[in-house]
Amino acid sequence: MPVHAYNHDGGNCTVIGGYVYRGRAVPAARGRYFFGDYCSGIVWSLRIAEGRAEDVRQESFKVPHLTSFGEDAAGELYLATDTGRILRLKK
Repeated sequence: MPVHAYNHDGGNCTVIGGYVYRGRAVPAARGRYFFGDYCSGIVWSLRIAEGRAEDVRQESFKVPHLTSFGEDAAGELYLATDTGRILRLKK
């Protein structure tokens, strides 16, 4: 079963799964799972504790047309769009 579900009202349409952030550039994000929505561009993050979502929050930025997340060898997180943009999570 899912650990978290979100409402598809307000322009949300497609869940884009992500990664747990393990990088060093954004210490406050370490251990948070990031995911987003293609249509609204909203990005959320959460922590998992004992198999349950905790501290679910909508991030302060949007990524229109979000299609994918990626992670480099250092654990830094990238967000990709269908327009060819690749963004890196930063402070």
